[in-house]
Amino acid sequence: GLLSRTMHWLETVALGIFVFELTGSPFWVGVVGFLRLVPMFIFGPVVGLIADRMNRKILMGSSMATLACVYAIMGFLVVSGGIQLWHICIGATVAGVVGSTDYVVRRAMIGDVVDSDGISTAIGIDMATSNFSRVIGPLGAGAFLATIGVQAAYFSGAVLFGMGAILAFSMPYVVSPLQGTGASSGYFSNLSAGLRHVRADRIIIVTIIITMVMNLFGFPYQHMVPVIGAETLEVGPLLVGILLATEGLGATMGSLMIALKARPSGYTRVYATGSIGFLAAIFLFSLSPSFWMALPIMVIGGFAMSGFATMQSIIVITSAPMEIRGRVLGVLAAAIGTGPFGALIVGSLAVIWGANSAVTAMAAVGFVLTTLTLLMWPSFLRNSASPD
Repeated sequence: GLLSRTMHWLETVALGIFVFELTGSPFWVGVVGFLRLVPMFIFGPVVGLIADRMNRKILMGSSMATLACVYAIMGFLVVSGGIQLWHICIGATVAGVVGSTDYVVRRAMIGDVVDSDGISTAIGIDMATSNFSRVIGPLGAGAFLATIGVQAAYFSGAVLFGMGAILAFSMPYVVSPLQGTGASSGYFSNLSAGLRHVRADRIIIVTIIITMVMNLFGFPYQHMVPVIGAETLEVGPLLVGILLATEGLGATMGSLMIALKARPSGYTRVYATGSIGFLAAIFLFSLSPSFWMALPIMVIGGFAMSGFATMQSIIVITSAPMEIRGRVLGVLAAAIGTGPFGALIVGSLAVIWGANSAVTAMAAVGFVLTTLTLLMWPSFLRNSASPD
C-alpha cells in the first residue's frame, strides 16, 4: 500500500506540473487526471467480483508487476525524447485500468485477516502509511521536476511497483474458506448481490453518497494545485510538492490518531465530521492569496480528510459479510471512481473562471450536498457500522 500510494501521489503532482508546462492548459491537466482515475469507476464492481472469486494475493502481485512494466516504458519514452501528450494519456489510462485493483483487493485482504475488534486499528495503520505517501510522493515529484525531469518519476514507478510485486507474491496469505461462496452464478447476479446489500444498509448507502460527493467536488482540487501554485501563489515545482506534502502530513497524524482512539460507536460521526472539515479547508485554500497562508490550511485539511478516508473503508468492511465483501467494496470503488468526472468539471471551470474560482465553487457545492445528505439521514450520526 505504501509503495503503490507513494507512486500515485508522485505521479499526480509530477504529471500535473508536466502537462501544464507542456500545454499551458488546466483543462488538459484535468483530462489526464480523468484518464488516470476513471477506470476505478468503470471497473470497480468488476474487480470486486473478481476479488471474490480469485486468489487476491496473485491478483495484487500480477497487477503491480504489470504497472512496473508500464512505468518503465513511459520512462524510456521520456529519455528518448519522443514523449508526447497522447503517450501520457495512454499511459495514464493503462495505469488506471491495472491500478483499479489496488483499493478493492488490498482492503478486502485486510478484512480477511483482521477480526472486527482490530479493524479500526488495521485500517488506521493502512491509511497512515497511505497518507505518509502523500508527504513523500509530492516532495519527490517536486524535487524530480526541479532537477532531473519527469522521467525520474516514471522510473521511480517502475522500481516501486516492482518492489510491490515482490512483496505481494511473497506474502503468507491464505485464501479464506468463505471467499467465493455464493459466487458460482453469473456475473450480473453476483454484482447485483453486492448492490442489494448496499441498498439494504442505510449506513453503507449514506457512506456511498458522501463518497461520491467528496470525489466529485472535493478531491478534484488536487489536480488544480499545480495550476494555483504557478498562477496565484507564484511558486515552483518544489514548493508545490511541499504544499501537497503538508496535506499528507496532516492526514498521517489524523490516521494515527484514529488507529489509536476510534471506537465503533463513533465511526459515522468521525466520517461525517472529516468530510465537512475537508471541504471547508479546500474552500479556504482556494481563497488563500499566499503560499504561507495556504500551508497551514492544507495541514488542517489533511487532518480532516483522514477521518473521511479511514472511516469510509472501516464502515463498509464491518457492515458487509465476508463472502460478498469484495463486491460491496467494488461498489464503493465505483463511487470513488466518480472522481475523474470531477477532474473534468474543475478543469473546464478553470478554463472559464480560473483555477481558484473553480475550486471555490466545487468545494461550496460539495459542502452543501454533504450537509443536505446528513440532514436527510440524521440517524447516520447516531449509528455505527455493525461488526460482522
